[in-house]
Order: sequence, then C-alpha cells, then structure tokens
Amino acid sequence: MEPQRRPPPWLEILLGLMSLAGTGLIVWGSLPPQERQWIRLELTARLHRVLVVRAWREGRAGMADELAGRDPGPRYAAALWLGRWRDRLEASRGD
Repeated sequence: MEPQRRPPPWLEILLGLMSLAGTGLIVWGSLPPQERQWIRLELTARLHRVLVVRAWREGRAGMADELAGRDPGPRYAAALWLGRWRDRLEASRGD
C-alpha cells in the first residue's frame, strides 16, 4: 500500500486562508446591517488614529533628523504619505 501523498505546504496554507475568508464572509453576511455599520465605523476610527499617530511620529523624526544634520527627506515623505491617507480616510468617513 502506497503512503498517501500530501499537497505542498503552500497549497495547504492557501486552502486554509480561503476557508477562513469564506467563513468570515458568511459571518459578515449573517450580521444585521446596523452591526456591520458599527464595525465599519470602529475600524475606520481605529485606522484613522493609527495614521494620525504614525504621521505625527514620522514628522517629528524628520525634524530630529534635520536638526541632527541627517537627511530628513525620507521621514518627511513618509509623514506626507501617511497624512494624505489619513485625510482620504477622513473624507470618506463623512464625519
């Protein structure tokens, strides 16, 4: 009797992720609309807070680099990018 062949590990991981995503979609679809709305609002509020803090920290780090004589460009670019995403999220929330 031959030993049973297993699929490659990457395929097992992919199938597991697809199964998890499918379960998540089923659970999401079974939630009442108001519950889904509250979850979306909470997630966007948390993401907004993360973007605010990260943009602020990158801007401060850029200023510190500038005062120390290092190139602040990458830090300022990151702060600008994070700030733009923060502003886009703020506009989409419609607060």
